[in-house]
Amino acid sequence: MPRYLLIESKDPLDGGQYSFDLGTQLREIKHDVTVYLVQDAVFAARKGFAAGERLLAEARKHGLTLLADEISLRQRGVVKDRLSAEVKVSNMGELVDLLMERSDKAIWH
Repeated sequence: MPRYLLIESKDPLDGGQYSFDLGTQLREIKHDVTVYLVQDAVFAARKGFAAGERLLAEARKHGLTLLADEISLRQRGVVKDRLSAEVKVSNMGELVDLLMERSDKAIWH
């Protein structure tokens, strides 16, 4: 099964749903998909953010793996108690591992 890494950098209100939509389509044809949130995309991981909650619910429903960059979270004030349970905090080291060893195809949006 091909493994996809979709790196999303945009806020959900600014076109950041692209990786979630593509990831859902890829999961429907049985591919393994990880969505890695960086920069403003980490706002999707905030509890209580309606646009993000909708995306996260769809991601959970379709079995997407969701990771968020710890530095981007910290810079935007999204601390652990404000982070949705569907999202795992990650770091650039893990992103490099995903890019180099654990993904067949990476797409940055």
